Amino acid sequence: MSDFEDSTEFFELLYNDVRFCEGLGKVMLAAGKLERTLQSYLSSKGIEPKNKRATLGVLVGLLKESGLLSSNGKMHFDDLLLKRNYLAHSLYDLFSGNIEQSILPRENLEESDVEIFADRAHEFAGDLQHFIQLHGRS
Repeated sequence: MSDFEDSTEFFELLYNDVRFCEGLGKVMLAAGKLERTLQSYLSSKGIEPKNKRATLGVLVGLLKESGLLSSNGKMHFDDLLLKRNYLAHSLYDLFSGNIEQSILPRENLEESDVEIFADRAHEFAGDLQHFIQLHGRS
């Protein structure tokens, strides 16, 4: 049973939760660092994106097109990109009912679920850091 009449109330809890916002901030910072790392990696291979400020999606696309990712690497980068885009662009849409549930739930949430969302944000920031370390060495 949900503690909320509507899911936007849960969004407000997330918005006001310092630990969740810290985790989300780390995700955004790590994603920016990963973009720069991938740009440098691609450049070292003689591949330059058309736009110097290429997005993570464009950079991952270039890695794929250039044959620089194994099939396992493609799966990991696709998952990483999906999660980053979801957190960066779709949280409010999820909780306002504008998109279907996929990565994160919006039903039957309780106030204590904020901790789970915060944990997931911090874990994902760590995953991004792992990708940065892997590709910073390549």
